[in-house]
Amino acid sequence: MKHMTIRMIKVLAVGLLGLTFLSACATPPPVPDNAFYRITLPKEKAGKMVLDGVVEVGRFSATGSLGSRPLLMSNPRSNAVTEYHYHFWIEAPPTLLQSALVSNLRTSNVAKQVVTPEMRVTPDYTVMGRILRMETVRGANPSGAVTFELALRKESTGELLVLKEYSADVPSSQDRVQDGAIALEHAVHQTFTDFIADIRKLSS
Repeated sequence: MKHMTIRMIKVLAVGLLGLTFLSACATPPPVPDNAFYRITLPKEKAGKMVLDGVVEVGRFSATGSLGSRPLLMSNPRSNAVTEYHYHFWIEAPPTLLQSALVSNLRTSNVAKQVVTPEMRVTPDYTVMGRILRMETVRGANPSGAVTFELALRKESTGELLVLKEYSADVPSSQDRVQDGAIALEHAVHQTFTDFIADIRKLSS
């Protein structure tokens, strides 16, 4: 009886160890914290004023995931574009890009005044933007890639003074989400600088 009791204790001990191991394996890993990203652009170099009036910059238009807060990821070997989990823009891209472009236009001194529709003033010119691409490219040559359609319209005549697609593909330092977001920031700055350069050409 004594040997049987000892044997039963050993069997129970082994069983408990097995259950403990299985429980440990079944415990899911901790959920990562959400990360949020801004777009903070360098100040544009101030130059000669070209537009002697009020320029209104509206929210960028976007469809599908391009207008959503999760960062987007693509791979050069596939046409698939996916949303990151746990990595978000601090605001939706249409608003984020509007704010960034307003700041760049103001510091560039390209116009007398630069406002948003919320200020409820009558503009002399309107800037419209559309997001066509805004994603981190993963793989051996990671980068941040953007394409925007940007337009400048003169309100008194309805004439489109500038209408063009602006693209930039800036290499990332590493194949990580954080570095991809920085590359995207540089790509946005490059496209906005090119847009402002085209506005300046109106005075030549």
